Amino acid sequence: MDIEAVKMFALLAKKLNYTETAKALDVSQPTLSRKIKALEQDLNVTLVHRRGNNISLTPQGEAFLESATKILDLIDHTVEQLHVERKGISGQLRIGCLHPMARFLTKFFLPSFHEKHPNIHIHFHTLTPCTLTLFEDVDLMIAPFWLSDESVVCRKVSTFVRCCYASPAYLKKQGVPQFVHDLELHQCITQTNTPNVERYWNLQNRDGNKRQVEVSGDMTTNSIDIAINLALGGFGIGLIPANQVREYVESGELVRLFDGNWFEQGELFILYKQSLHTPKRYKVFIEEFEAFHYQWGSGLHNLE
Repeated sequence: MDIEAVKMFALLAKKLNYTETAKALDVSQPTLSRKIKALEQDLNVTLVHRRGNNISLTPQGEAFLESATKILDLIDHTVEQLHVERKGISGQLRIGCLHPMARFLTKFFLPSFHEKHPNIHIHFHTLTPCTLTLFEDVDLMIAPFWLSDESVVCRKVSTFVRCCYASPAYLKKQGVPQFVHDLELHQCITQTNTPNVERYWNLQNRDGNKRQVEVSGDMTTNSIDIAINLALGGFGIGLIPANQVREYVESGELVRLFDGNWFEQGELFILYKQSLHTPKRYKVFIEEFEAFHYQWGSGLHNLE
């Protein structure tokens, strides 16, 4: 059996489009078609229904896909074991995350990780909030939400907090909000890291009290990095992860409002596709990332 053809079929079964599959595999469409037909001939079954541009799997194709996935997973696991025996944990690891997380990782986490595991080659694929669930080009996804998908493993890494920040220049001009509901009278930088329009901030304090505050402003963005720049530029108040602006607070370029007593708490997850054998490079990255986050202090003790 042609293993390359099996891999092609598995991807075709996922995309259900010859053109997109050929592009992803970097082969011509005729080559892809020829490989699939040869595989069908080897198996003596029809795997794919072809109706013009529309394709679907036959019942035999559905059954073979399940077996093919296990076969490919076993082959990958075996190859990885051979590499581990020869030169330690190695291979490519494609990580999908938002740009601020990629920046944070490359600055604080990656140097020590790469020193320990020089044979693991990291490729960062930066995404937007709207595309943060797409596993097409990544192995691991780092996301601030739980993905409800039985085919995906969601592993909680840590908690994090977003606090309200503004520049001294903005506060001098507009005044310092004394109470959380005062935010409704200020320019707020909204839609930070969310795919939809953001009209409310759901905040809580250390005592467990909760407030929903209506927010609005002239500036919106779906990027934490841009929200930070807007806050630094004096355009308004941003609700920003504490660990992303620590250096700006220490330098006095940003001020944390309400003494950090009002914040939004979130959770950070690492997501990856279910498989019979989770590659060791996945496990090593996840374990060290968890330990790093614990040491870094991404939880509520950041606010002390």
